Amino acid sequence: MSLAIASVLAGCNSRSSSDTTIAKPSLPSGVGYELTVPVPGVAYPLPMVENAPNNSNDPYRYDIDHNPLTHILSGMNKIWHAGVDGWQNNANGDGPETFDETILDHDVWAHNIQYVVDVTTNRTLEQAIESYTDDRRSKNYSVIDGFGPLTQAYLDASDAYVDIDVPTVKDILENDNFFAVANDGGDYTGDESKELGSVVKLVRDFRDANASTNPSKYIYSTPRPWRMDSVGQVDYLGTVEHECIQQDGSVEARIYDTYTSDVEVLPGIYCAGRHHGNDPVTEDHGNRRKDGGYPSGHTNAGYLAAMGYAYAMPERFAEFITRGSQMGENRVLTGMHSPVDVIGARIHFQAIVAGALAQDDVYTNAQQAYNHAGVYFGNMAREEGYELFDYAHRHVEDEVGFVDGEYAITVVGDNNRYADHELNKKTYRERMTYGFEQDLSLAGQEAIVPKGAERLLETRLPYLSDEQRRAVLYTTSIDSGYPILDDTNGWGRLDLVMAADGFGSFVKDVDVTMSASAGRFNAKDTWRNDIDGLGKLTKSGTGHLNLIGDNSYTGGTVLKDGTLEASSSSALGQGDVYIVDGLLLVSSIDGLKIGGSFTQQDGSLIVNIDNNEVSVEVAETLYIEEGKLELHIADSISAGQTINLITAKRRSGEFTEVDAGSRNVELSYTEKGVQVTVL
Repeated sequence: MSLAIASVLAGCNSRSSSDTTIAKPSLPSGVGYELTVPVPGVAYPLPMVENAPNNSNDPYRYDIDHNPLTHILSGMNKIWHAGVDGWQNNANGDGPETFDETILDHDVWAHNIQYVVDVTTNRTLEQAIESYTDDRRSKNYSVIDGFGPLTQAYLDASDAYVDIDVPTVKDILENDNFFAVANDGGDYTGDESKELGSVVKLVRDFRDANASTNPSKYIYSTPRPWRMDSVGQVDYLGTVEHECIQQDGSVEARIYDTYTSDVEVLPGIYCAGRHHGNDPVTEDHGNRRKDGGYPSGHTNAGYLAAMGYAYAMPERFAEFITRGSQMGENRVLTGMHSPVDVIGARIHFQAIVAGALAQDDVYTNAQQAYNHAGVYFGNMAREEGYELFDYAHRHVEDEVGFVDGEYAITVVGDNNRYADHELNKKTYRERMTYGFEQDLSLAGQEAIVPKGAERLLETRLPYLSDEQRRAVLYTTSIDSGYPILDDTNGWGRLDLVMAADGFGSFVKDVDVTMSASAGRFNAKDTWRNDIDGLGKLTKSGTGHLNLIGDNSYTGGTVLKDGTLEASSSSALGQGDVYIVDGLLLVSSIDGLKIGGSFTQQDGSLIVNIDNNEVSVEVAETLYIEEGKLELHIADSISAGQTINLITAKRRSGEFTEVDAGSRNVELSYTEKGVQVTVL
């Protein structure tokens, strides 16, 4: 084997053996065009973004054929039905006078109630306290802890606050006579004149955007879990008198319904349940008429607030959406709601936000909220020597807890509760279905992306077009075949946490242009999903895109400008890789495996060398026309070590410039690759 060697102090020499007869590989061709996800053809009352006011306006709000929100929740009618003829087209705010309910899917309904029994009979101390505080305090305030290490900074810049009676831990865990007044009014969101007042306003905008769950609750009139037995039947036992006592000693005698049920309602919120006041009652004198469970109002409110914060501060998008889902889980933990209720709320909030962002005034303020949050937290990050994303994910050494002596902690503060990204992703996906069995005969249906859904990702993926964001939602949607989700015009299958990690598949080609000068995710972003598909990735613009998944897309990768980082060995899929210009950074500790040929027409290849394993494995041709090689060699690599930097079936060409920083190296070009020896 012939080869050539050269060396340079604090840099590189090289020696070379090159076959000039090797043909230069062509640019990867991919599929030839990008994916376009059509807006679904729908009939009135859809789409949501056009008919959202029907959820607030009489007589439309109480008619499933006029209210788009109740319409997209109609999957409940395949599981359980109140059995009142004509009710869903002519409901009202008093609820049905009588019930002749029918369980239509016994397996789903039984799983639904069993989940509640399981979690309410096994609550931890922390779960009990968090579910209590989520019940009693403002939802707009409650989910602020999704800011993680930025929580206190946000409180300071918004004046959001909580003002509820601080209970003892014993009151929450044991005292079903304890009663604390809730405070979910808008005032607790903060002050719109403060530095982050635009974020305060955005959260209020979402909460006020035709957002009530009451029309759907009345139309479906499903029972709360504490009203159901072990298979989901309602077995009414009559009423009991009960004293509810506030911390100031005030006593109120109330009358509550009782039922056969294995659900253990959290004692500290027993008095928060619906009691016999002025509510109309059913023929058997139970008071469930105005107390429907589906969808959960608290969960909807928590998600809406979380989405407002996520839109303004997308650096914590996944954390906030996961926090919204925790609001739903906490509703189940109290015994006040069941999985179908919180699934319905997730569907509900997404459609509400899309409708809100379709309003010009809301959208204008949303942009201001995004910009103001970026400036406020960006300045703080720079003062501490951080990039904004890293600053938003610092570890909190002294995080706020749940207990202070004998009392529960009711305030939010800096925390690490959503620091595990992969756990957030897993948890959110699980809560999309809550363990309901998939009907495999209905699996594999094409995903639907509703009109306006793309705006939910606008600040998280700002460098993508609306069409590309729709493609992201399409390729990250959950499979079909799960209860409720398939009847939602696509809203139920959207996985916003997975979508925040970029494409799930390159079904067709993907052209990405990122501008570093635009800042935030325009300047640098990471796609964490495992990307498959036939498409090609083309990276342009001055920004930095990092791929971290176990990728298997086959259409190839083209780098035209900026930085493309490979943080996993399979980051660039199984196709050809072609550097037209720009920087290709190989940062994976396992090196990079290229399934086809690697061509460097110009630009730079940057390799982090942390061990003596092969850094870049090329399955076919290594073709170096021009360009720079930059080596970042770990201190653990000692002088005298030789590393197979690049291996291939065949090689042609050499780097025109090599930079190894302060290390002295020697490059050896062989017929099948490049070796580096540390001198």
